[in-house]
Amino acid sequence: MSVALFCAGAALALPATAQVLRCTDARTGKVTYTDSACDAGDRSQEVQARKSPEELERERAAGEQAAQRLRERLAAEAQAAERREEREAQKARDAARNRAAGPRDHARSPACQDARRQLNAVAASSARTPEEQAARLEAAQRQMDFSCLGPEAYAQAELARANRPQVVVVQPPAWPVHPIRPRPPHPDRPGRPYIKECSAFTCTDNNGKRYPRTGRGSFEERR
Repeated sequence: MSVALFCAGAALALPATAQVLRCTDARTGKVTYTDSACDAGDRSQEVQARKSPEELERERAAGEQAAQRLRERLAAEAQAAERREEREAQKARDAARNRAAGPRDHARSPACQDARRQLNAVAASSARTPEEQAARLEAAQRQMDFSCLGPEAYAQAELARANRPQVVVVQPPAWPVHPIRPRPPHPDRPGRPYIKECSAFTCTDNNGKRYPRTGRGSFEERR
């Protein structure tokens, strides 16, 4: 910061009629710069022409503004560095405090107790479908695992759960299901016999059985 301000001050310290000449020694070739006349025998070349008072005033004002911006930027960077160092120091203090306090018992934390109560409430409630109830129970169980195990142990439990083979449980129906048994075919019942033809003394039915035409044992008597 001090070097930048020194450069800005040196620029403002130039004479009001500043002119820069490049002087080259004709014998040795050495190059020097001056705001006055070159030595006798040197080659002179104007690098920066003489400026008017208005131009110099504009340059002086621009230089002051640039110096002010530089001071503000350096101050902001210093404040940011100070805040960053304070954050790092606070992290170091917190880490040392946690190491001194020992591992945290997540199972006795208020978050774990709340998660247990929520799981019990979900288990005691009922949903519209068994699938919805199972999803609610799983979500409550995962929340309790996270709160009571802690982030690291919960990640390990999730990894073990992901590698566990899936078991598909088929829910039995609410009423018994009996297998459908085909009915045995009914034997064809023979039709009622009828007289097919008669002779002078006997008659024959459609099954080929013969009867006396009249009298005892005739077809009409058997009906």
